Amino acid sequence: MKEIKNILLVNGFSSPTKIINELLVNQGSDSNIYLSYPLGIMTLGAWCRQKFPGFRIQIVDASMDLHKHISDPNKEPIELNKFIEIMLGNVDFIPDFIGISFSFSNGHKSCLQLSNICKDKWPTSKIIAGGVHATTFTRGLITDPSIDFVVRGPGDLSFLILLECLMEGKNPAQIPGVVTGIDNVASMAPTLTNLDTIPPYPYDLIDMEYLVVNESTAPTYEEGTRTGMIFMSRGCPFGCSFCSADKVHGRKVSFFSVDRIVAEIEYLITTFQVNTISILDDLFGADKQYFRDFFSKIEERNLSFRLVVPGGLSIAVFDEKMIDILIAHGLTAVYFPIESGSKHVQDKIIKKRVDLDKAVRLVSYSKQKGLFTGINIILGFPGETKEMMHETYKFISDLSVDWIAFFAAYPYPETEMTNILLSRGTLTQDDLVNIWDSSTQGFKKRPFDTEEISGQDLSDLIYDMNIKLNFFLNYNLRMKNYAHVIPKLNKLIDRYPFHVIALACRSKCFHELGRYEDALDDVAEIKGLVLENRESARLFERYRESILETIGSYELAL
Repeated sequence: MKEIKNILLVNGFSSPTKIINELLVNQGSDSNIYLSYPLGIMTLGAWCRQKFPGFRIQIVDASMDLHKHISDPNKEPIELNKFIEIMLGNVDFIPDFIGISFSFSNGHKSCLQLSNICKDKWPTSKIIAGGVHATTFTRGLITDPSIDFVVRGPGDLSFLILLECLMEGKNPAQIPGVVTGIDNVASMAPTLTNLDTIPPYPYDLIDMEYLVVNESTAPTYEEGTRTGMIFMSRGCPFGCSFCSADKVHGRKVSFFSVDRIVAEIEYLITTFQVNTISILDDLFGADKQYFRDFFSKIEERNLSFRLVVPGGLSIAVFDEKMIDILIAHGLTAVYFPIESGSKHVQDKIIKKRVDLDKAVRLVSYSKQKGLFTGINIILGFPGETKEMMHETYKFISDLSVDWIAFFAAYPYPETEMTNILLSRGTLTQDDLVNIWDSSTQGFKKRPFDTEEISGQDLSDLIYDMNIKLNFFLNYNLRMKNYAHVIPKLNKLIDRYPFHVIALACRSKCFHELGRYEDALDDVAEIKGLVLENRESARLFERYRESILETIGSYELAL
């Protein structure tokens, strides 16, 4: 009989230390913490519970604890180190093994800070890093004194074998995917093809009620939403030059059985009263027959819920009939990750090869069917000129979309884009960590220049495109769909109270709908913010003419 061991599994931070510190010390940051289920660390918890019955297992979700803290209206300013110490103070035992999820490169420094505090607190504990970032930036983690091992690739089997090996006093260097030092940083864990062998998630180890109510990856918010999250598959067959989605689970897509997924959804509905299901697959809909079988089974079981797909719908995969199926099963909002409106950028630079004519068709169809319809656009790839970015602007200007999410192209480890920047000498390996840690909310600013555009010019370009196309020239404003615009503007104003442009656009909507007092209230709010808030004043000065034109005849209130 094995000696009872203590296993601590930690879902690490996903944000840079700069943003986290601003939020913790109440500096009025316009950033936010997006909350999602820690399904990766929950999967490890499921495997550990099955493999080591009787072992004490605890999950700490750093992102959720941070979300709880910053959402507390009575919070006191606190430094990140102290916050981590308090969070770890809730652990019920001295862990023998600590698994930390390093999933996001932007959280590299904050997760290492967490790891170092764990090592200081429990110096005899073995700390094991895993996740997408750990897989793609292994050398940068295994050389840190706080990290004992890195698991590269899927941790399902290798993590368990590593724990067994350590308990038996054996050398784990030969376990596939277990990195013990610089000498075996290329070791890779095998992919798991039969996903149904994954044991049930240990929902009892996390604060499900908080997650269900506060999960925040949906493109639109509805009052009373209770969200359950699922993975239906692993892997992505595409090789986009900016993405590392295929680096952990590979390019072959593996699926849970339809029965397993439907049973999971039923469990979430009956146990946690969820009314929304969020599907987190890297490539949802990759197998059309599986897609149809899944929704047929949902109908057979008479299950009803709102459907959310945070990663969006692939233009290459989806068609009108598939979109109709989604609408029939609760989809109310959709994003299409188009990324670029330039055919050259699509084919030669990002290698996503989106059929832009089909993109126009599907966007228009989704809008006609009453969906909140958005697209993702990324600008600033190496090799992408300003003229190509203008092509994208022209392309998206004519699309019938509710919202456009703009991003600056960021260099993530082991992507073709990053390798190009390194080979050009634009960046060094040391630059990468500082870039990730200086990333801004929404990734609209980039702290480095390329041959094609400076970081400042790119930030200005993205900001201007965002303000023009999402606010002043918003499709729904142009089409006079004022009532349709207000919910999105409400959400933005709640999140960014200083946003005088959103207030101006909402004021216009109120005025056109005959809600004159509400319109004037927003104008009065703009006036107060311009006088009292530095960011509001900056926005007003930069876009004064457009703001005054938007609020029109009642601008004299300013």
